[in-house]
Amino acid sequence: MDKLVKWLEEYYAPAAARIGDQRHLKAIRDGIVALIPLLLMGSLFLMIAFPPVASLAKIMEPHIGSLTSVNNATMGLMALMASFSIAYSLANSYKIDPLGSGLMSVAAFMLATPFTKDGNIASSWMGSKGLFVCMIVAIFVVEVQRYMIQKNLVIKMPDGVPPAVARSFMSLVPGFIAIVAVWAINSVLSLSGANIQEIIYKVLSAPLVNLGGSLPAFLLAVFFAQLLWSVGIHGAALVGGVMSPVYLTLTQQNAAAKAAGIAVPNVVCQQLWDLYGNIGGSGATFALVLMLLFVAKSSQAKAIGKTAIGPSFFNINEPVIFGMPIVMNPLLMIPFIFGPLISITIAYFAIDSGMVDKLFAMAPWTAPPIINAFLVAGDIKASVLQLVCFAVVGAIYYPFFKIWDDAKCKEEHAAAQDEKSSSRTIGA
Repeated sequence: MDKLVKWLEEYYAPAAARIGDQRHLKAIRDGIVALIPLLLMGSLFLMIAFPPVASLAKIMEPHIGSLTSVNNATMGLMALMASFSIAYSLANSYKIDPLGSGLMSVAAFMLATPFTKDGNIASSWMGSKGLFVCMIVAIFVVEVQRYMIQKNLVIKMPDGVPPAVARSFMSLVPGFIAIVAVWAINSVLSLSGANIQEIIYKVLSAPLVNLGGSLPAFLLAVFFAQLLWSVGIHGAALVGGVMSPVYLTLTQQNAAAKAAGIAVPNVVCQQLWDLYGNIGGSGATFALVLMLLFVAKSSQAKAIGKTAIGPSFFNINEPVIFGMPIVMNPLLMIPFIFGPLISITIAYFAIDSGMVDKLFAMAPWTAPPIINAFLVAGDIKASVLQLVCFAVVGAIYYPFFKIWDDAKCKEEHAAAQDEKSSSRTIGA
């Protein structure tokens, strides 16, 4: 076990940290995180439109179209907004004009999007379906701008010109080149009846979503996230930077299906991880915190439990991860990694079998357990399932917690004996 920890410290953690600091992945992650408030707003109106109580659902029925329009204007425009936020984030990291880059990215994204025969925008590409294209276009636009600025192939205004005007003219030539390039590619593809969106969707997006929507791929992502946490790296943020486009696509598909009144298609989505893999925070540590508070015998464990119970109720568990610690702890790493995997597997089969409704909305990640499951699924059975998963994870943690707590009791007892011995020696 010591060799494993040493390997994680010397090789795995540094490599993971380098991946997490990769500029383009960070821009994608930060750009998508910026959309979370809007996605939560859309989900809120979706919950209101489809309340879990039959009498309320009947009252809301005449207003469904109006209420779901908010979801269409938020979650339904995910790709359009991400084309701006990702470009903005990447340009900001390069210290070049982020606002101009974001606007150029939106224009390029719209050019890459197929129009209807009447010349209207095809709204289906504005949501999750166009998410991968928006990422590619945003990175392309910013990299063109960065390259041309480095080569001094820009229009520079005199010093007396207001900064906002100077920045606008500086982004003019790079933006023109990027937009013309996207337009030219799409024009050539249109000769064969194709377009950038459809090709990227068929070649990249659809296969990734199908793969990411499978249980084995989902569990693999959760495994790596937990392993990263175990070496002190924010696993959810790092894995989310790579996989969140896939999971948010599945989430938006569920929301769109619910709004349209058709069957919700996907079991795997971001909420499956949040509700059943993160009960009390990463590692599903809420059960562990309750053991620290009510079952532990050692003073250290009880102190950590008192400190952690409040934050853990809102899915914040850094006091446990770094306080026990779980990080670099070969004993506690085992349930921390495998507890969420087993919990998610149980939840997946319960939902896939139809015992529990599929998840269609998003709740704030700080929403307390039990409540968040009911909100996201609109089904009290989702909360019952969360309680079952909580109990299973608690059973997984218990033997490892008991070994850790007993060891701490022995340490405290030995320290107390040493203190008594020292006191006697001084008294003599």
